[in-house]
Amino acid sequence: MGNLVVVTLAVSALLQLGAAVLALRAVPHSGSYRYAWIALSLALALMVERRVQPLLEFRDGAADLADALFAFLISALILFSVVGLDRLLRAIRAHEEQLTRLATTDPLTGLANRRHLLAELEKELRRAARSGRPLSALMVDLDRFKSVNDRYGHAAGDAVLVAVADICLARLRAIDLCGRIGGEEFVVLLPETDAEGAATTAERLCADLAAASIETIAGPVTVTISVGVAAHFPRRPHPDEAADDDVTGQAQTLLQRADRALYEAKAGGRSCVRVADSHSTAPAGTTATAGG
Repeated sequence: MGNLVVVTLAVSALLQLGAAVLALRAVPHSGSYRYAWIALSLALALMVERRVQPLLEFRDGAADLADALFAFLISALILFSVVGLDRLLRAIRAHEEQLTRLATTDPLTGLANRRHLLAELEKELRRAARSGRPLSALMVDLDRFKSVNDRYGHAAGDAVLVAVADICLARLRAIDLCGRIGGEEFVVLLPETDAEGAATTAERLCADLAAASIETIAGPVTVTISVGVAAHFPRRPHPDEAADDDVTGQAQTLLQRADRALYEAKAGGRSCVRVADSHSTAPAGTTATAGG
């Protein structure tokens, strides 16, 4: 009987310790509830002492088997509950991440969608205002994409869009952001990049796309792109002026300028780059020259 009591108490203590360790392991992915999980893990760890103490004070016949079995049942239920809570927390986190992806990602290409791209553009404009560094945007459009869909089918057209996204990501830096804003139109944000640097990147993208043979179910397809470039130079306000906090308006202006430059590229024969005129907030002496 004494051995059975000892084994029961030991297993109970191990179950309690396992619950405490599992609760502690859940802290990194518990998000805003991490302090609650830390408190739970500490409470469970302190309760281990209640399971170990009878073992330290055990003398044959001094411990009741019923008490040991009751302690075992409590420890097992606690461990089972912590396991269930941990699985629930992981499922909630996975669901949240999936919802975030759906809300911010273009489902076809995996790039940022319009909403996410505009939100990131406003963040970059605020960062540019703090650092005094330029920010450039590329408006990218596939040339005669409708003919690709008409000739090869929409499945091939989708494969082309995915390939364009992959080529853009391969060419861009880690701090850059590429998004699909609709149809065959993409926007690339280039932090800390002036018009000249952005035009160089755009030219390389044009060359990479023109040289690529994109495999589709209808066979290899070759496409070209036209790119409009616009650069934003943050202007430090005069002491008597209020800071310009209208980042939404700045974002719209930057994209409109890039879009007008894209229109010029299309009108100029396609498969080329055009740079918008310097923004009114460009520092003195800074100019942007037309590309392509």
